[in-house]
Order: sequence, then C-alpha cells, then structure tokens
Amino acid sequence: MNLPVVHLLPNNDLEKFNYRHVKIGGILSGIELYVFAGQRGYHVLSPMLLTTGNYMLVNKGIVKEKKEERAKIQKVAAGGVLYCDSNKSKNWFIKNDTASNTWFTLSTEEISNELGIELEKCVLWQDDFGNKLTIQPMKHLEYAITWFALSLTWLIMCIIYYRQNFNKA
Repeated sequence: MNLPVVHLLPNNDLEKFNYRHVKIGGILSGIELYVFAGQRGYHVLSPMLLTTGNYMLVNKGIVKEKKEERAKIQKVAAGGVLYCDSNKSKNWFIKNDTASNTWFTLSTEEISNELGIELEKCVLWQDDFGNKLTIQPMKHLEYAITWFALSLTWLIMCIIYYRQNFNKA
C-alpha cells in the first residue's frame, strides 16, 4: 500500500495493478448502482468509460439513502485502490434486487449482464471523491504501540512479583 501511485495508461493490463493505488482517467456515466453496506447505507458505484472502450466500476462513496435523480455525466481523473475480482463464484443464498437497483453482491459479471456493457473485472475504490474518504486507513501503528505497552507493563509486573515472592526463600 505504500508503493507510489501508478498513472494507468490505456494499454495497461488492469489486473497487474490489483491492490495498488492508481490514477485513471475516463468519463463517469450517469448510472448509479447501490450496493448494500449494512447500517452505513449503500456504496454508490458508477461505470466509468475508459479509453479502451470498456467500462470499469468506480466506488463514489457511501450514502444513507438512494437518490432518485440521475447523476451527471462527467470527465474525471479518479484515484484510489484498484481491486480486481477474478473469483467467479456465485452466491446462491443472496439475490440482487435489480428492479429496485439494490445489489447485495458485487459481481462485475452480473452487473455487466444487467447493464448490457462490457465491464472490466476491476473496481476502483476511490480514496477521495468530493473530499470524502471512502476507505478509512487502519491505524496499525497505534495498535502496535498499545500492545507493546501492555506487554511491557505485564513484564514489569512479573519481575516485581518474582522479586517479592522468590527472594524470601
């Protein structure tokens, strides 16, 4: 994740940049798909037309409720983490409600069939769309410091206990 941002070119194979920070330009369509995100609401995904002629889904963020009005078509340079799903397994228990534009599984193949457009297997999870972060970074350093401090405290208490109980003998 600490690798530099890759500016993708039209001839780049997207799957080579899986889990990388990328920047890619294209035309964001007016179609918005709502992928259920639990109590937080819905992830809003829109297909973006790439210069290759294919479309790629772009996560525009999370909303509490679906919007009825159609989004505007705009040329954008989107940046974020590229996630390529090569897994073609089907979820047999949860069905997407395409009539009400509610998706429970994120299957680019199923969305491609529903929209009638060729979608790349990759989805761009934007890290800044409208100055709103969609992916919150994990705070690994803070967790590590907390656990090392707890370990150090435990070690000091063991040393004190050992000196008090075993030095009497």
